[in-house]
Amino acid sequence: MSIGASRADRLGFTVFIVLAALLAALIVTNLGSNDSAESAETTEVATFAGLPEPTPLPTTAPVLAPESTPAPAPLDLPTATPSPAIEPATSTADESDDSDDSAETTSTLAASSAEQSGDSGTPSSTAGQGEGSAVPNPQPQATATAVPNPQPQATSVPNPQPGTPPIGNIPADAPAGGTFTRTLTAIVSQPTLYNQPGGSPFMPTFNGQSLPPVNPTVFGNPLVYRVLAGEPGDAWAKVYVPARPNGTVAWVQTSQFNWGSSNRLIQINVSNNTVTIYEGSNVLLTTTAVTGKSSSRTPLANGWVEEIMPGPSGAYGPLLISLGIFSDDLNSFGGSVPKIALHGTNNPSLMGQYASNGCIRVRNEIITQIAGLVQPGSKVVITA
Repeated sequence: MSIGASRADRLGFTVFIVLAALLAALIVTNLGSNDSAESAETTEVATFAGLPEPTPLPTTAPVLAPESTPAPAPLDLPTATPSPAIEPATSTADESDDSDDSAETTSTLAASSAEQSGDSGTPSSTAGQGEGSAVPNPQPQATATAVPNPQPQATSVPNPQPGTPPIGNIPADAPAGGTFTRTLTAIVSQPTLYNQPGGSPFMPTFNGQSLPPVNPTVFGNPLVYRVLAGEPGDAWAKVYVPARPNGTVAWVQTSQFNWGSSNRLIQINVSNNTVTIYEGSNVLLTTTAVTGKSSSRTPLANGWVEEIMPGPSGAYGPLLISLGIFSDDLNSFGGSVPKIALHGTNNPSLMGQYASNGCIRVRNEIITQIAGLVQPGSKVVITA
């Protein structure tokens, strides 16, 4: 083939060459694009769809924390019983004949006490008159607030001494008035008295002379207290104890006693010199009596039937009832402490008069009746 030598032929040939080059470039470009697309189509995208299911972790039962163990209650260790003190000789002094108006005050080792001035215990309208003169109890008074068993760091209530029961709830005072009272009769030879539940040991005294409680008494009778606060089931009880001033109280562990009760009251009225026995509002007996003269007055106080015993001599009649009360005017009688008693007489002509050393005399047949109506622990009220 021969290429024209003319100008037009050379131009046309050039155009042809350019177009052919462009076409070749286009074909090559398309081929490269198809390879890239196919490569892209065949590329797999990595996902989690094809992975096997995860293996669950093994499960175990939950471990329970051990429950806390409560602190054990204090051990109730046995209390060492103190050796009894050597007791002074005792005497009863009410020796009198038909013309002698002295001598009714009895004396024993165990001094007596009387009720607090606010607890008249008398059902009649005259009950409680003159009780304000009774000397108030000097001991610290426990409240009726419930106190939990104290731990060693407690400061509000003293930690109980070894051998004492837990304090628990402190019993409230029994209602005032009426004729009913609970009683405690000792079952140990020397019960321990305390100034408050779980507190310090307490010793009753008379003018500085110690009067330790002993069971049986020096006259051979059971030791009986009248209860002011507490009832069966309580670990502690508040009681009157024989001491000066009249109205002294102490706390005792009830485990050292047996519970009892009485619903009889002896009311002695020194304004008209009468003795009356009540059961509730019922009058069981009333009689005239002899009471203390001006130099040795019968004290106005509250007490209890401490013990009943035979009269030590004819001046006392057949029976004597100790009242747990001391004379306020005498510091001694017959060489010992002056305790007040209700008893018979060998001089009934003095009935209605103020002629004794503080004791209360009634006719012999009357004291026998009274002794059959009351029991140890029964309430006693001396009023005016």
